[in-house]
Amino acid sequence: MSDLVSVASNAVQSYQRALGTVSNNIANVSTEGYSRQQVVMAANPVAKVGTVFLGTGVTVDSVKRQYDTFAESNLRNSNSQLTSQEPMVNYANRVIDIMGSTSMGLSGALDQFFNAARDLSSDPASTVMRGSFLRDSENLAARFGELSGQLDLVQDETDEAVKSYVNSMNTIFKQLAAVNTQMTKQKTAELQPADLLDQRDVLLKDLSGYAQIKTGFAENGAVTVSLGPSLTRDVVVDGVNYFMLGTNFNSAAPEKVSLVLDPYGASTTLSGISGGKLSGIMSFREQVLGSSRSSLDTLANNFVKEVNAIHTSGIDAYGNTGLALFNIDKNSVGSAGTVKVNLNDPLKVSAAAQFRVIEAPNNTGGADAGISYVGKPTNGPPDLTLTLVNNPSSSAAITVKPTISRPVAAVATIPNGLENISVLMGEADPGQQLQIFTRDGRQLAGKAVDAATQSLILTEANGFAANASYSDAYLNVNGANSYKDINVFYGAKASVGSVIQADSTETDPTKHSTLAKVAVPATLQSDRIQTGLTSIAAGLIKLNGVTLPEIAVTSGTLQASDIATKIQAAGISGITASAKNEIRIPVSQLKLDLPLSLKSGNAAGFTVIQAVPTGLTSVQGLIDAINSKSSTTAVQAFLGNDGNLVLTNTTGNEGKDIAIDSSASPNALGLKAITYGGQISISRALVDGMDTPIELGFANGAPADLAKMGFKTGAYLSGTANEDLLVFVTGPGEAKISTGYTGKPVDAKQALRTNPLQVRFDSPTQFSIVDIKTDTVVASRKFDPNYLEPAFVYQGIQISLSNPPKAGDIFVIDGNKDGTGNNENMLALIDLESEPVMGGGKTFAAAYIDNVNDMGNIARQATISQSALQVVFDQALTARDQVSGVSLDQEAADLVRYQQAYQAAAKILQVASQLFDSVLQVR
Repeated sequence: MSDLVSVASNAVQSYQRALGTVSNNIANVSTEGYSRQQVVMAANPVAKVGTVFLGTGVTVDSVKRQYDTFAESNLRNSNSQLTSQEPMVNYANRVIDIMGSTSMGLSGALDQFFNAARDLSSDPASTVMRGSFLRDSENLAARFGELSGQLDLVQDETDEAVKSYVNSMNTIFKQLAAVNTQMTKQKTAELQPADLLDQRDVLLKDLSGYAQIKTGFAENGAVTVSLGPSLTRDVVVDGVNYFMLGTNFNSAAPEKVSLVLDPYGASTTLSGISGGKLSGIMSFREQVLGSSRSSLDTLANNFVKEVNAIHTSGIDAYGNTGLALFNIDKNSVGSAGTVKVNLNDPLKVSAAAQFRVIEAPNNTGGADAGISYVGKPTNGPPDLTLTLVNNPSSSAAITVKPTISRPVAAVATIPNGLENISVLMGEADPGQQLQIFTRDGRQLAGKAVDAATQSLILTEANGFAANASYSDAYLNVNGANSYKDINVFYGAKASVGSVIQADSTETDPTKHSTLAKVAVPATLQSDRIQTGLTSIAAGLIKLNGVTLPEIAVTSGTLQASDIATKIQAAGISGITASAKNEIRIPVSQLKLDLPLSLKSGNAAGFTVIQAVPTGLTSVQGLIDAINSKSSTTAVQAFLGNDGNLVLTNTTGNEGKDIAIDSSASPNALGLKAITYGGQISISRALVDGMDTPIELGFANGAPADLAKMGFKTGAYLSGTANEDLLVFVTGPGEAKISTGYTGKPVDAKQALRTNPLQVRFDSPTQFSIVDIKTDTVVASRKFDPNYLEPAFVYQGIQISLSNPPKAGDIFVIDGNKDGTGNNENMLALIDLESEPVMGGGKTFAAAYIDNVNDMGNIARQATISQSALQVVFDQALTARDQVSGVSLDQEAADLVRYQQAYQAAAKILQVASQLFDSVLQVR
């Protein structure tokens, strides 16, 4: 009887637990993450009764959690992939709505801007039209700002979303670590509470919604979670430990954000993150938001640059050069938001071009001319201000070396704007000349060149204009017939100087007043003459227009004093000449323990003096030793004010050569053992009311002849040519070039505007360009009637013709001072609408629309991917539910089955009770 009761009672208890499990399943049918539980029953051990083994009933072995590792992992992965598309779909569509909107987008504002430019071009004198153009410009600038501001709002919103996602992930990390801690109480996962395992899996599924994760499970069910490419990299949950994530936003590129693991500990940057909402929003920021902002900023910068380039190339209604129409901070992040209109006066809109061309009313060819400025020529020799120091001294010279095979050397380009230019050539070899040209082949200084040399010089590589022709009509010409009234002198020149006077009546220097400048007579000072000469031929050199006679000696060699005497004897009005010879030696260079022997030139040659004693102990001792022989040697020494030792001639021997005898080499002076020629000084007396320069030029001579007298050959240009000039050296050899000038380079375009030009067609195939102010022919070129657009280019001005002109036709080019009645610059601005100035040869509007379309394509692809991934996720969810999900039909069937079993077991107990009562009633 006891066996019957025991079996029945175990069965009742077991099926009661089974019914409880089924009811728990039914109760959690809608609980997220709940895994169906199933009671696992096992037969109790059998009992041996005599020789028979009898069963002892049933017991509940365990409550099994219905779980499939693959299905759960597949659900997490598909969840990560699906949620990664959500931010892209939502935010990308917002960006498209912003940029593609007719009320907020840029396309309509661009159209309105260029339409306003068209309206103004039809009536450039209208102040109303100019005001409308400015208002539409402001509307366009505001539209750039609005778009940039809207992108900023999306930026801020996604910043907060990224932070929110990271905070939520950190919370999950902490909760998973807490679950792992609870799991340490059991050794195996089978012993863990099913609800605890469900909690773990729910947390993992929630985490997979933010990022793709790698998981590893311990024997007791504790999980290790990684965000990296493998389970061992970028671990965020490791048993009972967890590591937080931090965010690092890039201020220079705000769309970029890096994730930092363990920001408050041994921080490292995550190597990469994929899947989930966090990855999706980061992809959106880089692919859509960053690209849209970059495209908008690029468009804004290019638009402002191109519009300003055209606007500043025109003139406003006041006749002034146009200002920039827009301002933009191109270095700012989100620079499109900084676009502002720079003008508030409608009359400052530069609708007119800076140049205009006017056809003469008597033209018979009927050609209409168009004009544009294409830029200053930049080819040719390097800029003089960059290659040469503004210093005529030999110490600042550069060396050029024309060769026999190519006897032309390009020296420098004198930029427009420099004044009072002097280009000097020292140590010139025989046959060398200094030459200065305009870019159109007008030779201003030097010596006329033959056809062979012209072919070497007049090339585009040397800076000359295409089709330039050679002319020496203005070569070395001064006065009214000079090139653009520039005074040009070729030779050696000295101008009248001046010194500042001060009234020093007051004892306090701060109270001294400046008086008028006092003129100082012009003085031309030579370097050392060439030694060893016996004569300089007559008819080579002229001084202030007077040709000098032969300069020769009957015996010995030519001394500086001989040359000065001949110049003095020429009787040129106001001219005086003198000679001297000074050798200055730094005291630190002296070697007092070495010998010294000096010679001095005279009419009979050199007189050798006794050698200076060696073993001197002081500089003064050396001076005394030299001067002790001065009565017979014509050389004396003294200590100069600058502290240098000075050797010079004695009185009556001024300008004689001084030689250091090579028999004592090295010598006490530390100088080369050579002959040092004297120096010539030419002065000219002042004449009231008259300019009195000294001009030592050429009759039939060359720079090498001036060099014999110690003078540098120079090209001196007084005034400015208002154009670039090209400097060359012709003739093989080595030449030293230095320069001096005043002024500074100017804007070539604006300088050109101040000089009206006249284009005269001398024949159907030949034309001349004339500077109207000075009646100077600045260019003479051939004309090809087959090439009309452009017909020619002069100093950056490009002229186009509708048809070939006829002989006698004249066109005038000027700076278009009246800017109200001209619309050429505004027409150029209108043409910008269709210019392919953006990347890929796109217009502004096309580039903007293409960017919006690109963003739309990304959004559409994200939507398609989201739909496809939703199907994958649904399939993964179904697969998981088939294993772990609660089916009410199944649970109802189990409920009936367990109920019946429970009732049957209870009936056994009832029967057992009745049997037991019957036994008790037996008497």
